Amino acid sequence: MKIGFLSLGCPKNLVDGEVMLGLAQQAGHDITPAADEADVLVVNTCAFIDNAKQESIDAILEMAAKKRDGRCSRLVVTGCLAERYRDELKKEIPEIDVLLGTGEVDRIVSAVEHAGREGKGEGREATGEEREAKGEGRKIGDAAAAPLRFHRKAPSVAHPAPRDSHLDAGAAPAPSPRALPTYLYDADTPRVQTTPRHFAYVKVAEGCDYTCAFCIIPTLRGKYRSRTAESIVREARGLAARGVKELLLISQDTTFYGIDRGERGALGRLLRELDRVDGIEWIRLLYLYPPTITDDVLAAMAECEKVC
Repeated sequence: MKIGFLSLGCPKNLVDGEVMLGLAQQAGHDITPAADEADVLVVNTCAFIDNAKQESIDAILEMAAKKRDGRCSRLVVTGCLAERYRDELKKEIPEIDVLLGTGEVDRIVSAVEHAGREGKGEGREATGEEREAKGEGRKIGDAAAAPLRFHRKAPSVAHPAPRDSHLDAGAAPAPSPRALPTYLYDADTPRVQTTPRHFAYVKVAEGCDYTCAFCIIPTLRGKYRSRTAESIVREARGLAARGVKELLLISQDTTFYGIDRGERGALGRLLRELDRVDGIEWIRLLYLYPPTITDDVLAAMAECEKVC
């Protein structure tokens, strides 16, 4: 099956998209850059600021139009917008077949494979949703107008959100709709690198423990959870073996790395280990916050020749 994939938003979301591509490819599916050639379209969305929500809604509506015209059989929406506005998206854009939040990255194969068994509706009566997608029922509104309905709604963590009911019985059970996301990839997780060959993002942690009034990240991404240094170093070695020269370490707060695990000096130790990985020439740290920058982190940055 051919899968068309569009990833929007920050590098952290890009890594999620690369993992989903890797899982789909590992399951035997082909990835196509041409949306018109895809059997299934996946839009990996962002919802951090209004402009990002607007861009995500526009992209979903564009892909929904392709499904309505019969150019694909299934539309899957993933990422932060799906996590934050699951109910609203399902209600306003019924062309969407499956919504996967940020904690459901590993369910992407079940989401896309259902379309493969279902085909494009040949040999059976079309469902109401398919008739709508073909233009026999409700029409999609203008892209410029649709986001306004979503922007006026506040996110609701406690409200139970509907999960897709069409996934096959063999799929992993969906997490509780009340639970915060807990998914975290590791060095053994398949991943398709979409950045230029010489650099790659490495997500060292996910989520955030701060409760800033202006930020929705803890709701969208869950509590802060660090990967093990062993997992990160193994991933770095694998990337180096494929020709990557530059690592960009990312998380919501990279200097918080290891604190959630009770590990003092974890980031400094990680930098020193990564500095010894053959083939890697540059290491960059993104998203550092002053309160958690320690003398040890500064010392490691000064000692490690590859950190820049």
